[in-house]
Amino acid sequence: MRLLMTICQKYLADRRYCVTQLLEELIVKYLPDELSERKKIYDEETAELSHLTKNVPIFVCTMAYPTVPCPLHVFEPRYRLMIRRSIQTGTKQFGMCVSDTQNSFADYGCMLQIRNVHFLPDGRSVVDTVGGKRFRVLKRGMKDGYCTADIEYLEDVKIENGDEIQSLRELHDLVYSQACSWFQNLRDRFRSQILQHFGSMPEREENLQATPNGPAWCWWLLAVLPVDPRYQLSVLSMKSLEERLTKIQHILTYFSRDQSK
Repeated sequence: MRLLMTICQKYLADRRYCVTQLLEELIVKYLPDELSERKKIYDEETAELSHLTKNVPIFVCTMAYPTVPCPLHVFEPRYRLMIRRSIQTGTKQFGMCVSDTQNSFADYGCMLQIRNVHFLPDGRSVVDTVGGKRFRVLKRGMKDGYCTADIEYLEDVKIENGDEIQSLRELHDLVYSQACSWFQNLRDRFRSQILQHFGSMPEREENLQATPNGPAWCWWLLAVLPVDPRYQLSVLSMKSLEERLTKIQHILTYFSRDQSK
């Protein structure tokens, strides 16, 4: 019995399922209507999740940010189902939002891209994800126990004026230097923990408006700064890089003042 349990656990953990030919033939012959209905449901789910703006699966847990790693320990049955569907459809994506007492989850979130999944014998999994697009929630829903949402993606509004671009560059360089100084002045223990969990701070980028979410270091810094999630959420929702940099500057000024005491 113990040997059988070990084999079953390994089978479930590996997730290498093969079709049983005899069973498949019996289902096709004796349960054609049920098979057709199940295939229809599966096709609808696949089309639904592949669209990635309608009925997007939402993991209600923590803050997530573009380009920043977000490792997850998935143990609730509803989220295990959600992760499995995301993998099966090929999108390997789902939305992440923090909880909200009035609306179940916040109005803004970040898509997560699944990079790797390690399934455990008891059904739990360790999911390695990284942040992708930011989004705003338009409509909330529910599917098989987990939340869903209709969403629209957010992009920074680009500026074209030469003087404004120069002013933005100066603000960016100032805040970047301030961020580096704050990080280097952290205690060794805190700095090591951050590096282990989030990796190194991204390098300064030459083209500040090259991506829809702006420089990656801003999101890395926002993820490691110990500020209230509501404040982080307000920065996540911004479509102005200048406003985001100004907010981050205010946070750094506050924490740098504490470091100097």
